[in-house]
Amino acid sequence: MIQVAPASAAATVRDIAVVRGTDNVVYWTSYSSGVLIPWDSWQSLSGTTLSAPAICEYNGLVAVIVKGTDNGIYEKDWSSSGGWSSTWSSPGGSTIDQPACALFGNVLYVVVRGSDNELYWNTLSISGHSWSTWKDLSGKSASAPVLVFPFLLNRLDLFIQGTDNGIYHKAFTGGCSCWSSVWDSPGGSTSSPPTAALFTKVTGCPSCLEEDAVLIVVRGTDNSIYTSYYEITPFAGWSTWFSLSGATLSAPTLAYYDNGCFPGVGTNCGNLDALAVQGTDNAVYHKTFSPVTGWSGWDSPGGSISNSPALAYVANGGEDFLLLVQGNPSSNLYANTVTGSTWTGYSSVGGATNSDPALTAIV
Repeated sequence: MIQVAPASAAATVRDIAVVRGTDNVVYWTSYSSGVLIPWDSWQSLSGTTLSAPAICEYNGLVAVIVKGTDNGIYEKDWSSSGGWSSTWSSPGGSTIDQPACALFGNVLYVVVRGSDNELYWNTLSISGHSWSTWKDLSGKSASAPVLVFPFLLNRLDLFIQGTDNGIYHKAFTGGCSCWSSVWDSPGGSTSSPPTAALFTKVTGCPSCLEEDAVLIVVRGTDNSIYTSYYEITPFAGWSTWFSLSGATLSAPTLAYYDNGCFPGVGTNCGNLDALAVQGTDNAVYHKTFSPVTGWSGWDSPGGSISNSPALAYVANGGEDFLLLVQGNPSSNLYANTVTGSTWTGYSSVGGATNSDPALTAIV
């Protein structure tokens, strides 16, 4: 990996990026907004993978999950106080895809697609690095699973591309510490893994009607881009599909903007989600969704990319999102930031990858 100058030691780390290098080694770096040189140098995590890594974050704790070169599942975690754990931990088992992960407190939830296409889940206690046992989710997937954690709702939501290319969903609720007994579906089909992110809408305050849902975006089998949402409260169930009037060559990417419109906030508000896709011309395209105003139009910073972009909110008090992409035709990594529809411009962050980068905000 190419090295870049480190960010100032006084800077606040806002985002962490993890990639599979062109030598299959796992590397990480951090991004700090508001400094002259925002990107730190790439550093090795002393492990190897043949697929894209997965990353998840909760309250300043970050976990990275990879499929090892032996198809095993491996985990490392990071905190601002302790840095990275010294060794990779493993629950055993194997996977043929990028794992999915979600953090809640000090517990890491992991879902994988096994070598038989069956879906399995496990948990890790971060404090003791103690894994539970693998359990069957009674379903099969054609690609990597997707986990969403609606933070204050004490649940996880799992979305998959079924072996029939349909979209399917299960929820894990903390009250019973159990998964839904059956899969539900909005209908439709997809040619790659879906992407999903929480949204919350609060209206009618001070009495306040709160709507909490998970927004989902898919690449249809015709490469067109479609969206739906699964409402959690006040009524559980799917909306209809809506076309976003665009097309993509790879899985889309959604990121959640933490603007303080949490469940139970008590004031009229709606959060903001951002969507990034690889267009059929290989350029990046972007739009935002607010449950109050709906979807914006498409905008683009241009450029040419090789696969799905990574996108994450920059927790700096504004509406900034950070984009990280693999260039085309090179494998070099480039970054850009956007506020609304205004882009700052691409810059090289050094390094290179042969698969989708992973990116998360530290909030």
